[in-house]
Amino acid sequence: MAAWSVVVDGQVHQVRSKGASLIIDGEKTKLKDLMSRKEGIYKVYQVPVGGKTAQCYVNTWVGGMKLAIDGIDCATGAAFTPPEMPKWAYVFMVIHCLNFLNGALGALLAIVGIMATISISSNTRLSVPVRILLDIAMVAVCIIVVFAVAFALASALYS
Repeated sequence: MAAWSVVVDGQVHQVRSKGASLIIDGEKTKLKDLMSRKEGIYKVYQVPVGGKTAQCYVNTWVGGMKLAIDGIDCATGAAFTPPEMPKWAYVFMVIHCLNFLNGALGALLAIVGIMATISISSNTRLSVPVRILLDIAMVAVCIIVVFAVAFALASALYS
């Protein structure tokens, strides 16, 4: 549950998330009732706070919610530009999708791998080479886990 103290025109407003709703100065507003649009990996809701409109960025894949007013992150006070997933990240997501062929464990690892790829690739605090190396490492870990479990099951069945 995220909470923000937002100053608009000299007045402090309390905004916090609760499930699929926002509580703005004690008033509950459902996110689905707010105007929204899709922007990259986020669904962006227009939230009225005082006399301004804030943008609530929600990412359901990785989890997380950001509130920004006039391009400023309300949690940190730093400039906020929503990260976009780079095009090369889709290659890693397709590779993870191949893991669906490996049964239930492969499907689980594919979902975890795709979520990790989205999170890692969109993290602008890391340089691009580091993000690519981490994505490669995530693919390798998922493949190693599938083969390790397969070999363990095979050795248990045939010993």
